[in-house]
Amino acid sequence: MLEPLVMKKVTILGTTGSGKTTFLEALFGNIEKNDVARRVFKEVQSNLDFTPLKYNNFTSSTTTISLNVVNSVIVLTRFNKVLIKKFEDRETIDFESIDSAFQVVLSDPAGQERFNFMQEIALKGSDLVIIMADGTNISSMEKILHYLEMVQMEEYRKNRQIPVLVFINKSDLRDRGIYLGKDVAERIVFSSIIDREIVFYETSNLDARCYELPLTIIFNYLAMQAYS
Repeated sequence: MLEPLVMKKVTILGTTGSGKTTFLEALFGNIEKNDVARRVFKEVQSNLDFTPLKYNNFTSSTTTISLNVVNSVIVLTRFNKVLIKKFEDRETIDFESIDSAFQVVLSDPAGQERFNFMQEIALKGSDLVIIMADGTNISSMEKILHYLEMVQMEEYRKNRQIPVLVFINKSDLRDRGIYLGKDVAERIVFSSIIDREIVFYETSNLDARCYELPLTIIFNYLAMQAYS
């Protein structure tokens, strides 16, 4: 068995509604999270300066109040293929049959503006950053620039490059005509002073297979780093 396992930290940044938490659950199963239900109370509606949505639209809606964490998973590579296993299942893994294995801790800080400090804390020491944007929301895609600037500051602090993946999520809404897509995101980012190579992927949490290629590429890259 490969002991001790090299540990890598992955941070996922994105605005509220970009699908970060759903992405984590789709790929890694149940995660530890702190949720608070949103509510529109009748007694305060008279003070609102907008038309509130119906109360029943909020009964099952949640918003992250701090930080979602996947404590750890094990990423295995064999013949450039990537397998992801829960850390507690490590005793069932035949480590002799794989090329590399490393432990990954994933963090998903809240996307609301008031929790920006959590994003900065979570970003420290990251080996990989995944940026997720709501492809139906221009403000969410504009926030990509802010996250890239945060990554650059961390790179400067640590004096090393941090690979970045950008997922333009909710591509399943393309047929409804409300999905703006990666072309819009690319124009926003590449018209700025950000100077780095970035690959954008159009994704949907309804089809986890769309993440296979970018995650295979990046986890193989991290594997080479871990064992170089």
